[in-house]
Amino acid sequence: MQVIKISQWILRISGIIVLVLGILFWTNVVDASGGILLVHMLLGILVVLSLWTLGIAQGIRGGGSFGLAMATFIWGLLTLSVGLFQTRWLLDPSQHWIIQVIHLILGIGAIGLGEMVAGRAKRQANKPMTA
Repeated sequence: MQVIKISQWILRISGIIVLVLGILFWTNVVDASGGILLVHMLLGILVVLSLWTLGIAQGIRGGGSFGLAMATFIWGLLTLSVGLFQTRWLLDPSQHWIIQVIHLILGIGAIGLGEMVAGRAKRQANKPMTA
């Protein structure tokens, strides 16, 4: 249960920072070419790793869902792929906002999915054992 609590807090904190930095890049408040972009990327990877950890942790607990664990891996992989390779997908820079919106939705979805998985795991842990 401790793994779930720690992973959930890592997801929350890094997720909020990543969202704020991403919005600052998108609105050109902060220059995305510097080291701050690297911080955004590393924290984004941390979001995905914590999502995967939550998926594994709930999946191996009694009553855990294999399907939900797989969903965390698929969603995390999509989020990571779009984030890392978004600059290579559209040839027209004026259309890059489409990829940015997709990446934003995937990022918010990763945080939401992680919260859902953690909540389910906590409910399962508090459920009385029946024979």
